[in-house]
Amino acid sequence: MDHLDKLNTLNNYIRIYDNVLPTATLNKFLKICENNKNFFSPGGIVSDTVEGSVNKKVRNTLVWDLANSEAEESKTNVHWCNLWICLFGKYLKRYEKEIEVDVRANINTIQVLKYMNEGHYMLHVDHGTTIPRTLSFIFFVNDDYEGGELSFALPNFSGISNVEKKSNRMVVWPSNFLFPHGVKPVVKGTRYSVVAWAL
Repeated sequence: MDHLDKLNTLNNYIRIYDNVLPTATLNKFLKICENNKNFFSPGGIVSDTVEGSVNKKVRNTLVWDLANSEAEESKTNVHWCNLWICLFGKYLKRYEKEIEVDVRANINTIQVLKYMNEGHYMLHVDHGTTIPRTLSFIFFVNDDYEGGELSFALPNFSGISNVEKKSNRMVVWPSNFLFPHGVKPVVKGTRYSVVAWAL
Protein backbone atom coordinates (compact mmCIF):
# COMPACT_ATOMS: atom_id res chain seq x y z
CA MET A 1 0.00 0.00 0.00
CA ASP A 2 1.56 3.30 -1.03
CA HIS A 3 1.63 6.61 0.85
CA LEU A 4 -1.54 8.00 -0.79
CA ASP A 5 -3.53 4.77 -0.28
CA LYS A 6 -2.68 4.77 3.44
CA LEU A 7 -3.86 8.36 3.78
CA ASN A 8 -7.09 7.66 1.88
CA THR A 9 -7.85 4.61 4.06
CA LEU A 10 -7.38 6.62 7.26
CA ASN A 11 -9.46 9.49 5.84
CA ASN A 12 -12.47 7.13 5.85
CA TYR A 13 -12.52 7.58 9.63
CA ILE A 14 -12.37 11.39 9.50
CA ARG A 15 -15.92 12.64 9.06
CA ILE A 16 -16.94 16.19 8.10
CA TYR A 17 -20.38 17.63 8.81
CA ASP A 18 -21.54 21.03 7.54
CA ASN A 19 -24.32 23.41 8.65
CA VAL A 20 -24.28 22.05 12.19
CA LEU A 21 -25.89 25.04 13.92
CA PRO A 22 -28.70 27.37 12.87
CA THR A 23 -27.14 30.58 11.51
CA ALA A 24 -28.65 32.76 14.26
CA THR A 25 -27.19 30.53 17.00
CA LEU A 26 -23.79 30.46 15.31
CA ASN A 27 -23.75 34.27 14.98
CA LYS A 28 -24.75 34.71 18.63
CA PHE A 29 -21.97 32.35 19.76
CA LEU A 30 -19.39 34.14 17.60
CA LYS A 31 -20.37 37.49 19.16
CA ILE A 32 -19.90 36.03 22.63
CA CYS A 33 -16.45 34.74 21.63
CA GLU A 34 -15.47 38.15 20.23
CA ASN A 35 -16.90 40.27 23.06
CA ASN A 36 -16.10 38.27 26.19
CA LYS A 37 -12.33 38.36 26.30
CA ASN A 38 -12.33 37.57 30.03
CA PHE A 39 -13.59 34.03 29.28
CA PHE A 40 -10.28 33.17 27.62
CA SER A 41 -6.99 32.41 29.36
CA PRO A 42 -3.61 31.19 28.06
CA GLY A 43 -3.72 27.50 27.31
CA GLY A 44 -1.25 25.11 25.96
CA ILE A 45 1.30 22.52 26.75
CA VAL A 46 2.95 23.01 30.13
CA SER A 47 6.64 23.80 29.83
CA ASP A 48 9.18 21.22 31.01
CA THR A 49 11.58 23.94 32.09
CA VAL A 50 9.57 26.59 33.94
CA GLU A 51 6.91 25.40 36.38
CA GLY A 52 3.44 26.72 35.58
CA SER A 53 4.43 28.25 32.24
CA VAL A 54 3.09 27.30 28.82
CA ASN A 55 5.28 26.11 25.96
CA LYS A 56 3.99 28.30 23.11
CA LYS A 57 6.31 26.60 20.62
CA VAL A 58 4.06 23.53 20.78
CA ARG A 59 0.66 25.18 21.27
CA ASN A 60 -0.13 28.89 21.18
CA THR A 61 -3.79 29.56 21.88
CA LEU A 62 -6.25 31.00 24.36
CA VAL A 63 -8.76 28.64 25.99
CA TRP A 64 -12.27 29.06 27.37
CA ASP A 65 -13.17 25.92 29.35
CA LEU A 66 -16.88 25.23 29.22
CA ALA A 67 -18.45 23.55 32.25
CA ASN A 68 -21.96 22.88 33.48
CA SER A 69 -21.18 21.90 37.08
CA GLU A 70 -22.99 23.36 40.07
CA ALA A 71 -19.80 25.20 41.00
CA GLU A 72 -19.87 27.12 37.70
CA GLU A 73 -20.98 30.71 38.40
CA SER A 74 -21.40 31.86 34.80
CA LYS A 75 -24.86 31.09 33.39
CA THR A 76 -23.47 31.87 29.93
CA ASN A 77 -20.85 29.17 30.41
CA VAL A 78 -23.45 26.63 31.58
CA HIS A 79 -25.84 27.46 28.71
CA TRP A 80 -23.24 27.05 25.99
CA CYS A 81 -21.72 23.99 27.63
CA ASN A 82 -25.10 22.25 27.63
CA LEU A 83 -25.71 23.21 24.01
CA TRP A 84 -22.33 21.83 22.93
CA ILE A 85 -22.72 18.64 24.99
CA CYS A 86 -26.00 17.94 23.17
CA LEU A 87 -24.54 18.83 19.78
CA PHE A 88 -21.34 16.82 20.13
CA GLY A 89 -23.36 13.91 21.54
CA LYS A 90 -25.63 14.01 18.49
CA TYR A 91 -22.67 13.84 16.12
CA LEU A 92 -21.00 11.11 18.19
CA LYS A 93 -24.10 8.96 17.57
CA ARG A 94 -24.14 9.88 13.89
CA TYR A 95 -20.45 9.00 13.59
CA GLU A 96 -21.04 5.63 15.29
CA LYS A 97 -23.84 4.85 12.86
CA GLU A 98 -21.82 5.82 9.77
CA ILE A 99 -18.68 3.95 10.83
CA GLU A 100 -20.80 1.05 12.14
CA VAL A 101 -18.96 0.94 15.48
CA ASP A 102 -20.24 1.20 19.03
CA VAL A 103 -17.79 3.71 20.50
CA ARG A 104 -19.21 3.44 24.06
CA ALA A 105 -17.96 6.86 25.07
CA ASN A 106 -19.38 10.12 26.37
CA ILE A 107 -18.40 13.74 25.80
CA ASN A 108 -15.95 14.61 28.56
CA THR A 109 -14.29 17.97 27.92
CA ILE A 110 -15.33 21.00 25.86
CA GLN A 111 -13.14 24.02 25.14
CA VAL A 112 -13.46 27.09 22.97
CA LEU A 113 -10.10 27.92 21.39
CA LYS A 114 -8.98 31.33 20.20
CA TYR A 115 -5.99 31.42 17.84
CA MET A 116 -4.65 34.90 17.11
CA ASN A 117 -1.62 35.94 15.04
CA GLU A 118 0.90 33.06 15.00
CA GLY A 119 -1.49 30.92 17.06
CA HIS A 120 -0.93 27.25 16.24
CA TYR A 121 -0.76 23.68 17.57
CA MET A 122 1.98 21.35 16.34
CA LEU A 123 1.11 17.86 15.09
CA HIS A 124 0.02 15.65 17.99
CA VAL A 125 -2.45 12.92 18.97
CA ASP A 126 -5.22 13.42 21.53
CA HIS A 127 -5.13 10.01 23.23
CA GLY A 128 -2.63 9.52 26.04
CA THR A 129 -1.97 7.47 29.15
CA THR A 130 -3.32 10.12 31.53
CA ILE A 131 -6.32 11.01 29.34
CA PRO A 132 -7.47 7.99 27.30
CA ARG A 133 -9.57 9.76 24.68
CA THR A 134 -11.63 7.81 22.13
CA LEU A 135 -13.01 10.41 19.69
CA SER A 136 -11.98 13.98 18.92
CA PHE A 137 -14.26 16.77 17.68
CA ILE A 138 -13.59 20.23 16.30
CA PHE A 139 -16.17 22.78 15.23
CA PHE A 140 -15.14 25.76 13.08
CA VAL A 141 -16.95 28.82 14.43
CA ASN A 142 -15.64 31.22 11.78
CA ASP A 143 -13.55 31.14 8.60
CA ASP A 144 -12.65 34.82 8.09
CA TYR A 145 -8.95 34.40 8.90
CA GLU A 146 -5.85 33.34 6.99
CA GLY A 147 -3.77 30.29 7.85
CA GLY A 148 -4.93 28.21 10.81
CA GLU A 149 -5.75 25.11 8.75
CA LEU A 150 -6.58 21.86 10.55
CA SER A 151 -4.05 19.34 9.23
CA PHE A 152 -3.88 15.56 9.45
CA ALA A 153 -0.85 13.35 8.84
CA LEU A 154 -0.04 9.67 8.59
CA PRO A 155 0.99 7.95 11.86
CA ASN A 156 4.66 8.62 11.03
CA PHE A 157 3.79 12.36 10.79
CA SER A 158 4.27 12.48 7.01
CA GLY A 159 1.77 13.06 4.19
CA ILE A 160 0.05 16.14 5.59
CA SER A 161 -3.49 16.84 4.39
CA ASN A 162 -5.52 19.98 5.24
CA VAL A 163 -9.23 20.14 6.01
CA GLU A 164 -10.84 23.05 4.18
CA LYS A 165 -11.83 25.66 6.75
CA LYS A 166 -15.50 26.47 6.65
CA SER A 167 -17.64 28.17 9.26
CA ASN A 168 -20.30 25.92 10.85
CA ARG A 169 -18.33 22.74 10.04
CA MET A 170 -17.65 19.89 12.45
CA VAL A 171 -14.88 17.32 12.04
CA VAL A 172 -14.87 14.03 14.00
CA TRP A 173 -12.08 11.42 14.11
CA PRO A 174 -10.53 8.75 16.37
CA SER A 175 -8.20 10.21 18.99
CA ASN A 176 -5.59 7.45 18.73
CA PHE A 177 -2.05 7.32 17.32
CA LEU A 178 -3.26 6.78 13.76
CA PHE A 179 -4.49 10.38 13.50
CA PRO A 180 -1.78 12.96 14.21
CA HIS A 181 -3.23 16.42 13.60
CA GLY A 182 -2.45 20.04 14.28
CA VAL A 183 -3.36 23.64 13.53
CA LYS A 184 -1.11 25.63 11.20
CA PRO A 185 -0.18 29.17 12.30
CA VAL A 186 -2.81 31.86 11.86
CA VAL A 187 -1.30 34.66 9.76
CA LYS A 188 -4.21 37.12 9.75
CA GLY A 189 -7.37 37.50 11.80
CA THR A 190 -8.64 35.38 14.69
CA ARG A 191 -9.65 31.72 14.50
CA TYR A 192 -12.36 30.46 16.87
CA SER A 193 -13.14 26.78 17.25
CA VAL A 194 -14.87 24.52 19.74
CA VAL A 195 -13.15 21.23 20.57
CA ALA A 196 -14.37 18.24 22.53
CA TRP A 197 -13.29 14.73 23.36
CA ALA A 198 -15.21 11.57 24.13
CA LEU A 199 -13.84 9.14 26.69
